[in-house]
Amino acid sequence: MSTSRKSAILAAAVLIVLHVGMLAARYGTPVASLWGDWIGSIAGFVGALASWDASRRSGPFGKRVWRLVCFSIVLVSLGQAAYTYYFDYRHDLTGTFWPSDILVFFWAVPAMMTLFLSPRDPNSGFRWLRLCDFAQVCTLVLALELSTLYVPSRWQISEKTMAVRVFYAGVAFFGLLALSFLLRGLLTRFRTAQAFFLRMAAFFFAFAVASNITLFAFASEKFRPGAWPDLLWTLTDCFLIVIAATWNGAEGVPEPGEPIRPGFQLLMQFSPSLIPAIVFPLVLGIAQEQFLWAVVLVTVSFVAASGRLFVVQNQLLQSSRELQKNLSLLQGITEGTTDSVFVKDLRGRYLMINSAGAQLLGRRVEEVIGKDDTELFTPETGREIMAADRKVVESGMTQTYEELGISAGVARTYLSTKGPHRDSNGEVVGLLGICRDITDRKRAEQEFRQSQQKLRIHFEHTPLAVVEWDTQLRITEWSPSAEGVFGYSRREAIGRDASFLVPPALRAHVDRMGHELLAQAGGTRSTNDNLTKDGRTISCEWYNTPLVDESGQVLGVASLVQDVTERVALEERLRQSQKMEAVGRLAGGVAHDFNNLLTVIMGYSQILTDGLPAVSRLKDATAQIRSAADRAAGITRQLLAFSRKQVLSPRVIDLNDIMLNLDSLLRRLIGEDIEVLTVPGRELGAVKADPGQIEQVLMNLALNSRDAMPNGGKLTLETENTELDESYAREHEPLQPGRYVMLAVSDTGTGMSPETQAHIFEPFFTTKEVGKGTGLGLSMVYGIVKQSGGYIWVYSEPNRGTTFKIYLPRVDQLAEAVGVVEKRRPGVQRGTETILLVEDDAQLRALTSSVLAHCGYKVLSAAGTEEGLALCRANHRDIHLLVTDVIMPGMNGRQLAEQVKQISPRTRVLYVSGYTSNAIVHYGVLDPGLSFLPKPFSLSALIAKVREVLDSPNASQGQPPA
Repeated sequence: MSTSRKSAILAAAVLIVLHVGMLAARYGTPVASLWGDWIGSIAGFVGALASWDASRRSGPFGKRVWRLVCFSIVLVSLGQAAYTYYFDYRHDLTGTFWPSDILVFFWAVPAMMTLFLSPRDPNSGFRWLRLCDFAQVCTLVLALELSTLYVPSRWQISEKTMAVRVFYAGVAFFGLLALSFLLRGLLTRFRTAQAFFLRMAAFFFAFAVASNITLFAFASEKFRPGAWPDLLWTLTDCFLIVIAATWNGAEGVPEPGEPIRPGFQLLMQFSPSLIPAIVFPLVLGIAQEQFLWAVVLVTVSFVAASGRLFVVQNQLLQSSRELQKNLSLLQGITEGTTDSVFVKDLRGRYLMINSAGAQLLGRRVEEVIGKDDTELFTPETGREIMAADRKVVESGMTQTYEELGISAGVARTYLSTKGPHRDSNGEVVGLLGICRDITDRKRAEQEFRQSQQKLRIHFEHTPLAVVEWDTQLRITEWSPSAEGVFGYSRREAIGRDASFLVPPALRAHVDRMGHELLAQAGGTRSTNDNLTKDGRTISCEWYNTPLVDESGQVLGVASLVQDVTERVALEERLRQSQKMEAVGRLAGGVAHDFNNLLTVIMGYSQILTDGLPAVSRLKDATAQIRSAADRAAGITRQLLAFSRKQVLSPRVIDLNDIMLNLDSLLRRLIGEDIEVLTVPGRELGAVKADPGQIEQVLMNLALNSRDAMPNGGKLTLETENTELDESYAREHEPLQPGRYVMLAVSDTGTGMSPETQAHIFEPFFTTKEVGKGTGLGLSMVYGIVKQSGGYIWVYSEPNRGTTFKIYLPRVDQLAEAVGVVEKRRPGVQRGTETILLVEDDAQLRALTSSVLAHCGYKVLSAAGTEEGLALCRANHRDIHLLVTDVIMPGMNGRQLAEQVKQISPRTRVLYVSGYTSNAIVHYGVLDPGLSFLPKPFSLSALIAKVREVLDSPNASQGQPPA
């Protein structure tokens, strides 16, 4: 409660205490009467101030009513002050006319005007009308008061009679006034108005009691000034102070009440115009004695009535203009919209519809008015629409829903908003509606939903991870595939930046690339390493696209992500395989030319050795030449093994037999500080391979393990049957799924780093010191395994040892015994047959021709295939054997042999070469029926092989296979 309100209540309490004290001290004296009257007047003025303060903290309704109350209290206070002057100071007779007598009833007129006010009254255009009404009521009350109570002649005739009349008039006037406020408060629907009118009813009831007691005392000639009845006036004024000070000025939104009937509205509008007709007869009776008052009252009454008619007429004119303006606006709105706007009566017949609504129905406006929906749509559709309309009318609430309508054979969907149509009295007289044709929108929404559904299906089921980023490069979308690739759930990923997916070294680069994409200046494709939730590093390929709207504004970035870890690994293995293939071709080519040179060196060194005396000092020199040539030949054999160009003699063997046969040899070679454990597999399957080459593989791997364990360790050799499935094959390209026999060699040595493992099978790559290894051991192993149709994999970690696993295809055949060596016939074998020698290397051709001639053979030498064919045609009857190099310019040795056989069918063929090709060898295996001597060869080996071919019982030897 504010300070002013507290002060007003305190002032009321003080005035009551002062009046009670005065009466107690000077009861019945003129002093008590004087001061009691002045205390009552002061209480009235304080009540006026409290009423004005209540109007200031009130809403529109409270301002109007409390200002009128303030005006009334000011009038009653002035009347009280005038009464004090005439009664207590001048001591005039009560039977005479005092100016204050006019205010005895007139002061209540402003308060009476509040009975005609309501919270629904407008805030503008209302003041002049009420002012005219106020003037009218004032003239009416004064005319009644003067004509009935204050006619001087009547008071002169019978003062007591007139005093009694005043008493009865006071009882009737103030009693009816209190009752009017009570009924107004009980009947109103507004809380603010109810609170005000009930408070005023209580005040006027208290005032009626106080005033009528005083009037009764005057009428009964028992009035005694300065007595206790004087206190009632102070109590009444103080009661008003409390009412005004405790007033709560808050006003809610006025609720619609019961409509005012047209007849009552008409009566309220024109009843004030009848007041001059009542005032004029009343003032005629007092015109002789109160002529001035009569003229003033009549003039004011007629002026007020005329002013009211002018205000009402002006309001009607303005209302008419506003109505016409609103009608034009409403018509413009209804005709300017593409929506259907209509009004129906309670039977569902159209009272109004705009042009757009008629067009939706395929008709003119005139054809729709007066018809219901069953006549405009199909009967079934029309009944459904009318049933829905009835529900809206019965509910009394506006509703929005979709309707399906079929008109002129066309089905359309409408979005309808319908509500009850009420008249001015609030009675529901029909239905108002607005319909919009949303058929195209519904179709577009359906297509959009289908598109969204397809997009969602694609988003959730695409094998590529889908990630969307906002302009701050935070994740906004995370597909199920992204969960599978990176391991993070959608909840864990949404709202995070890319840092949790990118290794620290790449984060700055990725951040820069993201901002370039937002600026539409960066690339859309990138491949980089990413991190998974379980800590793995994977390779991912990112396809990034800026999301740009129609205005060109970038909304974010969309990314498609593919895990290419396996593909990158396959590409790396493919590059490694291609590199090994290229190195193999190079090594094979080098070995071919080098073998020719070695054959010449070895041949001439043997001739020198054979021609020297037994005690010659050059014997050691020629022996050193021969030893160096043998070591060089070993290197070329290793190169040929790596390049898979050596000739194999495959047999069906048991790897357990090979491994067990080498057991004792390996233990002597490796040393006593290394434990050798041999674990042969049970019921091991057979494989098809060259046993000598497999022995070489085991020897190389064992020696390599020995070098990796300088301080001793454990070497394990084991075999077992294994079945490799599709998943293993996918991880170990180009391995094919199937049945294999595994040969594993494991050690507990120093192990290898991933970088070393990437190069271990390359020729001449070694981690040993210079001079302690050629770097061809593991490359030879690789070539033999590959040429045998198998696969080799290495598993190693630094300081954790190394395991080589070799997988050879299993065959369903019985293994042959190994270790049987064919005995050669001793001594030099001579002959007299004719031999056609075709060799493109001049030195080797001269050496070979000389050796064969020395052994008794007739040799026809040719430097090329064309020259060889010419010699064959010239000597076809005498040629017994063709000795030819396989790789030569023009045509290879196989093609030469075929043409020679056409010329001389009985001629046999011996192929010599340091580099095999598919001419006579397929997958490392010599074609059946062919004789072959690998370079470099010794002279004794050449002579023995020539004699072997010539003495062969196969008459068809050298025939090309079918």
